[in-house]
Amino acid sequence: MEKKNFERIACTVNDHLEIIGIDGLPEIKEGDNIADLFFKALGRKELELEDGDAIVFTSKIIAKSEGRVIDLSDVKVSNDARRIANEMDKDPRVVQLVLNDAKEVVRAERNIIIVETKQGFICANAGVDVSNVEEGKAVLLPENPQRSASRLKKEIEERSGKEISVLLADSFGRAFRDGVTGICIAVSGIPAVLDRRGEADRFGKIARITKEAVVDEICAAANLVMGEFREGIPAVIVRGLNIKRDKGEIKDVLLNREDDLFR
Repeated sequence: MEKKNFERIACTVNDHLEIIGIDGLPEIKEGDNIADLFFKALGRKELELEDGDAIVFTSKIIAKSEGRVIDLSDVKVSNDARRIANEMDKDPRVVQLVLNDAKEVVRAERNIIIVETKQGFICANAGVDVSNVEEGKAVLLPENPQRSASRLKKEIEERSGKEISVLLADSFGRAFRDGVTGICIAVSGIPAVLDRRGEADRFGKIARITKEAVVDEICAAANLVMGEFREGIPAVIVRGLNIKRDKGEIKDVLLNREDDLFR
């Protein structure tokens, strides 16, 4: 079984954070430079980046810029996709896109297809989304979100001269909970997980198992400003985290099958 090593990261606690929505970006199309559009939006708001800022982008604008928008009329539907679509009252073209991006179908019932995506995420419908996109089209998750986040972080740091982190956020459901929340699908610049084992609590008790999925917490906070549908805020600056910079990767927060209690 693969073992993950979580470096113990210095992290100080603030009594407040700033969550700054960056609106004013245009509808994203393939080939758009997200960093360039982000800096133009910053300029219009008369904002500047600061060292330590975490910049959260919706995964959808990254996917759109990378050409991950699919015209449903071009989708060739397999027999398996047609069968599942008939059983679940879904568009067979969307089902086909789900199967195309799935490494494994974990469960399919109650009009929901839970899969493990090729990127390693367990989520509904492989992240295929038909909201906030033109009629007759669907948006897939970025093909390699970790690479996208790393590239975007490098460009923003080079242009701003500031040390920042970049996170890509999407909305996923959770086991035993209704509704969706913002979660992280890629991170560059800070750790994905803070290992709190060995730390003493306020009563001197030593933590033995606590690891904090800090990138999911950041993305959930950002999602309160980004919203789910019509808000039009695809980027958020989270300021005041005080987390030591580290070469974080999203794979550090993903459970191996052997450690996953739900499969």
